Amino acid sequence: MSQLVKCSFNKAYLERAKLLYIESEDLTRNEANEIFAVFFKKVLIAKDAEEGLNVFIENRSKVDIILLDINMPNSKGLELLEEIRKIDWNIPVIIVAAFTEVEILLKSIKYNITNYIVKPMQLNTTLKIISQLMEVKEQKKEIARKDNELKQFISILDASNIICEMDLEFNILSANDSFLVNSGYELSEVIGKKINDKAILCNYETQELKIQDSLLKGKTWIGLSKRVAKDGTFYYTHSTILPIFHNDGKVKKFIEFATLISKYENEILALKKHILLLKTENFKAHKDLKSENQFYVDLSNNLQKEIDKSVENTQKYLFELYELKKQNTLLFEKLRTQEKRFEEFQSAVFSGQ
Repeated sequence: MSQLVKCSFNKAYLERAKLLYIESEDLTRNEANEIFAVFFKKVLIAKDAEEGLNVFIENRSKVDIILLDINMPNSKGLELLEEIRKIDWNIPVIIVAAFTEVEILLKSIKYNITNYIVKPMQLNTTLKIISQLMEVKEQKKEIARKDNELKQFISILDASNIICEMDLEFNILSANDSFLVNSGYELSEVIGKKINDKAILCNYETQELKIQDSLLKGKTWIGLSKRVAKDGTFYYTHSTILPIFHNDGKVKKFIEFATLISKYENEILALKKHILLLKTENFKAHKDLKSENQFYVDLSNNLQKEIDKSVENTQKYLFELYELKKQNTLLFEKLRTQEKRFEEFQSAVFSGQ
């Protein structure tokens, strides 16, 4: 094995890695082990195929990468590689082979080898390859971790918001359960419908064309919306509509996140503005304004309490109604099955006569 001249690999990745090194030649194995022990967190050594397989099975959860001399006596290297792949198809395996051992190299390819190193094994090249593999492995772990966090975040958003996706024509592509519960519609009834369809959904608090034009330019819209449920009742939401982009920067669709708000939110805001106006402009001119002001404050607070209570009860009833609808559907299906069985029974009886 040649000596290392210049370090061209990231030691940090090696320091976190556990290596299984399987080599039948004693001198090569011992020399390499002395060097590997300096760089790796842990090095497991095996001198033949049988020992290598046993060490791998006993330490499977601890091994990050395998370095295997494929040219063992009696083709044991290939047999060992086959047995390892029966246990774990994805663990990185680097084989060491002579440049002339083309046939062995070709046979080993079908066992999903990660890379190969030509004998005599160059230390710098070997460590560089392993370092790069460990870097990719850790990047995949980080991507998986972020993907899991993203899924959890989406789950939280989905549970606490009314969500729907729309195409560039503002036709609904998908809607979550909260959207369906509050609107009273089935998913099949809203897919393909425009979000601003008067018979179904929204009347935003800004001119519709301005909203659509802004969104198509890639801007986010935030505001209040008045919605129509299937039974004709109204409910109000605070909505955020986000454009979703292609890789080339063009808008490909929109997602709306909406939070259910008090039915009389606008009325309460207007009342508070009226109170503020009276307080600032007429306080000094009218001695009795203080009591009038307090009256409006109390009226506003009481109205807010009643509305919040009403919204809470309405939300509860909506979810209960949604569950009852599902139960009724199941009962109806069971009834139809029983009727069918009864008809079959009658048919059998009469045919028997």
